[in-house]
Amino acid sequence: MIIDINRDSLDMIVNDDFRADAERYVGIYENFMSAVQDSGIGIDGLHSSTGFTYKDLAENVSGVESSGFGHSLRYGEVSPACADCRTGLTSMTVFHTLKCNRDCFFCANMNQGDYDFYLENENDAFAEVLAADGGFGLTSIALTGGEPLLLPEKSIDFFEKCRAKYPEAHLRLYTNGDFLTPMLATKLANAGLDEVRVSVKAEGEHYPQETVEIIRSVSGIIPAVMVEMPVIPGTLETMKKLFIELDEAGADAINILEFLYPWVNSEKYANRGFKVKPRPYRVLYDYGYAGGLPVAGSGEECVELLKFAAEKKLNMRVHFCSLENKLTSQIYIQNSSVTLTQHEVMSERDFFIKSARAYGSNALKAQKYLSAKGIEHVTSGIKTEFHPKYITEIKGLTEVAVTYNVAEFDENSKVIREVKIDLVKPEQFDYDTDI
Repeated sequence: MIIDINRDSLDMIVNDDFRADAERYVGIYENFMSAVQDSGIGIDGLHSSTGFTYKDLAENVSGVESSGFGHSLRYGEVSPACADCRTGLTSMTVFHTLKCNRDCFFCANMNQGDYDFYLENENDAFAEVLAADGGFGLTSIALTGGEPLLLPEKSIDFFEKCRAKYPEAHLRLYTNGDFLTPMLATKLANAGLDEVRVSVKAEGEHYPQETVEIIRSVSGIIPAVMVEMPVIPGTLETMKKLFIELDEAGADAINILEFLYPWVNSEKYANRGFKVKPRPYRVLYDYGYAGGLPVAGSGEECVELLKFAAEKKLNMRVHFCSLENKLTSQIYIQNSSVTLTQHEVMSERDFFIKSARAYGSNALKAQKYLSAKGIEHVTSGIKTEFHPKYITEIKGLTEVAVTYNVAEFDENSKVIREVKIDLVKPEQFDYDTDI
């Protein structure tokens, strides 16, 4: 078991130097959360779950399975695009425009780079796909926005070009559905589109019935007709009704997402009683995902909806994708090209590069054992770094740190940056499940 180090668990660390290192990261997180509050939104202090993994909430529910080490849950199979998204290595999402005919208070588009520019100008999405290919080929390609169907002919042309260049790739479209007619759906399907994901805005006791009818009208025209939407806390019963309607309308699947705070519209969030989770990220880092910070209560309602789908035995597949699940691809892409030393491992759980670090008397015990066995390790002063798989082999260890590291690149160099450390009690550690 790895013990997540936060302000409450710092006192569990015995060695002063270990505790000082850990406290530095705790302080960085606390400063980050102060900045969140300064943006105008509250921090949840009562909610029961910090919400990094959700599999325990759905255990023993027939039909609900965990994937991504509990960062996502599913009822039925997930889209091929979702499977590719976890590493993101051969997956690409692009846009032509960031214009949209809607004005949702939770939209995060303004966090996109050059947002104002692409409200007035168009991006060459296909050229961006080709530039990102890198010669490896792409297995999943998506067109998003803004609202891509504000440019219907350009969207059709995009999918025609992608299908010709990548005949085996899974092609998908994100849309609010307002301009999606059966005629346009037919043209998109003929252009090679495999999947459309329609956003439904549900708030309070209401959701747009016209969007459900649009989904009904295009079901069977495009190979996979899906819904993708955040679950706003307090809408559980509304969402259950929507699930039943979508299932009857012929929707193939729905992706439900953690509701996020995009660092804007804080007054609208506060007026609705929404607060950010007390720990938005398991590992605090400069993530590129533009969506924002998870709102307390959304993840738990997503799990309840999965249970509901399983109990009702819906034909529609359901996938819950948490924020933590969305962050894994960035870390994978940054770390997968790194040549690891013999005391490092890239975790299959979250793709951070990890090593074990012992301090003080524990460092001396580790150094003695590893030297005797001829096992590579690095000793510097009071610290010894070694591969985590040896934690349980070294007799007499009382506590060990696990470090989280990520590769960062610029034009001329690569740096492996440590971003967090946690506590391991060796007698409770299981390498296969913890790392």
